[in-house]
Amino acid sequence: MSGTMLVAVDGSPEAYNALIWVLEHIKEGGRACAVYVISPTKYAAIEGAAGYEGISTLHEIRERIVNDEREQVTNRVKELAHDRSVDIEILVRTGDPRSEILNTAEEIGADLIAVGSTGKGLGARILLGSVSTYIISHAKVSTIVVR
Repeated sequence: MSGTMLVAVDGSPEAYNALIWVLEHIKEGGRACAVYVISPTKYAAIEGAAGYEGISTLHEIRERIVNDEREQVTNRVKELAHDRSVDIEILVRTGDPRSEILNTAEEIGADLIAVGSTGKGLGARILLGSVSTYIISHAKVSTIVVR
């Protein structure tokens, strides 16, 4: 594909499979972008313990964990792209992954969105929601779900 391809990455094997698919299908003149979304609720339980005696730096601990995870994910994206000689733009957003992926796709003029699927069953999707299901249902452009 020679248009703009956006892939959502979260550190999961399924997301890396979607990234590899994009890297293998991008054509000369195409643009590859990866978006990593930090959910504000991730690791929120750590901050919930703040205020207890001796536990005043939980926000700092959460920030360190989130920053380490962001660095691991972005380094892996760069490594996979480099191995395939593809230039990729990495965007980091904070918010609900579902809306941030769609907003990013619109901002960059994506022609295709690629997401990984964790393969959750119907019960898990109902209880937890599914980013990939939401993207498929609400995207204004073609979407591919990679396992």
